[in-house]
Amino acid sequence: MEHIVIVGGGLAAHQSARSLLQARPDARVSMVSAEHHRPYDRPHLSKGFLAGDDVEPQLLAGADIHAHARLKLLHGRRAEAIDRTAARIRLDNGEALGYDRLILATGSRVRQLPADQVRAPVHYLRTFDEALAIRAKLVEGAAVVIVGGGFIGLEVAAAARQRGCRVTVIEPRQHLLARTGSAALSQWIEALHRAHGVDIQLGTQVLNIGQADGGKARVDTSAGAILADIVIVGIGVQPNVELAAGCGLSVDDGILVDVACTTSDPGIFAAGEVTRYPVAHLGVTTRSESWSAASDQGCVAGRAAAGETDATYSEMPWLWSDQYHSSVQCIGLTHLACTYSFIGEPGSAQWLALGWSGQSQLVCAIAANRGRDLSAIRRALKRNEALPDVYLSTIASAVANPF
Repeated sequence: MEHIVIVGGGLAAHQSARSLLQARPDARVSMVSAEHHRPYDRPHLSKGFLAGDDVEPQLLAGADIHAHARLKLLHGRRAEAIDRTAARIRLDNGEALGYDRLILATGSRVRQLPADQVRAPVHYLRTFDEALAIRAKLVEGAAVVIVGGGFIGLEVAAAARQRGCRVTVIEPRQHLLARTGSAALSQWIEALHRAHGVDIQLGTQVLNIGQADGGKARVDTSAGAILADIVIVGIGVQPNVELAAGCGLSVDDGILVDVACTTSDPGIFAAGEVTRYPVAHLGVTTRSESWSAASDQGCVAGRAAAGETDATYSEMPWLWSDQYHSSVQCIGLTHLACTYSFIGEPGSAQWLALGWSGQSQLVCAIAANRGRDLSAIRRALKRNEALPDVYLSTIASAVANPF
């Protein structure tokens, strides 16, 4: 019986296992995961979980597969090395695990502040246990300092304000959500948080985080010092490519894969935010930290590893963020946009921005509380259909992005 091993315990690994078990009823599947929990929904941690009262992680759909007779779960185990010649993985307990096909869904890890800047406890948000620890400190009146003005930091800021905390966001760049490259979104999200009482310090560098009296932390910045009951750092993630690089797979800010999620070794596949994959619509490659990409890529990797030749993934990344009672959705690659056109006023409660390349090709779209528009655009792109006229007609009014 063929043995297919999945390394990883997140969404992409979970979806790979589901599709494998369905596509290959004659195969054994093993999942190696450093986590002790069954695969759970990570986006919920920085959204509903911090603001709510759940005591357990929100499990992914299809969690019943973990009782499947052909699936072996190796929780609390790390894969330390891959021997491609022998088709074996060495685990951290010294065990060697042979495979016929291998799927790498190793995900990413949080970027951390330099060790010489941190002399007091700080929190990062990536796992359920970390979310539990953070939520325990988000009590009414607590002084919360968040380092990083990206989506994770701002979602945590919104949750903390909803729990009655006093919140300061420190961002070294001059704009929130600077990675999106959209002036309209940065200005809108800043106004949203200021309206909810968040102190936002832009263009501010963290110099040192040290202990202060009363169990507090003192955050020294280029704009002065701030006392905090809890410091939360959200400055992005980096892909866990070490396992792939160590066995000679092609790596470039992610494991390089084709549309079938195949790596440079035809017997090894990869899925999720550890991969750099081709976006067919735009003719470029990208690494996505999107839930939908991890889910869909995981399914494709599982099917491809099972031998299905029609399994492909090459879609534009799509993500969403819920903050307070507002929703932001983004699709595509904003750094490719030369101009933007708008439906609705960018400073209003609801608006849509369409990003166009120099050849008038749609390369991205950003929606503030206009989810139906994003859904219509996603459907058209997925089906390789022309955009509805209501969106195409806005090209005539497109203006240069001020970023």
